[in-house]
Amino acid sequence: MNSLAHTFLSGIDKQVIIGNFIGDFVKGQSYTQFPIGIQKGILLHRSIDSFADNSPIVKKSKEFFKPLYGRYAGIIVDIVYDHFLSTHWHLYSAMRREYFIQYVYSCLRQYSCILPKRAQQLIPSIAYNNWMRYYASYYGLEKVLSRMALRTSLPHHTATCMQILRSNYTELEHNFNDFFPELQKYVLSDGTICSC
Repeated sequence: MNSLAHTFLSGIDKQVIIGNFIGDFVKGQSYTQFPIGIQKGILLHRSIDSFADNSPIVKKSKEFFKPLYGRYAGIIVDIVYDHFLSTHWHLYSAMRREYFIQYVYSCLRQYSCILPKRAQQLIPSIAYNNWMRYYASYYGLEKVLSRMALRTSLPHHTATCMQILRSNYTELEHNFNDFFPELQKYVLSDGTICSC
């Protein structure tokens, strides 16, 4: 799951949202240096990732992108699933998506000073450019993928990736619609309060 799904599955607790957002920036036991709510969010992030990595549905989705991206196929599926969460938002939340995204940005700004350096560096750009809203459209996905290819080790195959998505859109959408309710149930059964 990517940032939109991770934060959405955190409910509305600010610290849990923060921890879930920064989960990839915090390694090993270093999460214990944060306040309890943020620790909970980081552990929730890890739990969500583990559930997704072991899901047969997610594995099926990865197969579409593995020939192009290899071990990075999971990152692409995370982004694609955030796209489907965006386009089907009304099925999962009564809160407007844009309102929720702005709430996440306000949480990030509020706790910015205690976050890992890399997260601190990214947050102003994420909020200013409103990157989380981009998942809803093809244009936005292209921008997200291109930006990630420039700033990370993700290979730059944006045009081909978008062709794969368009060609297999219905099946990938079906996979998401099967998987996401399972993930929500898992989060609830894992003892995390989710108001989504």
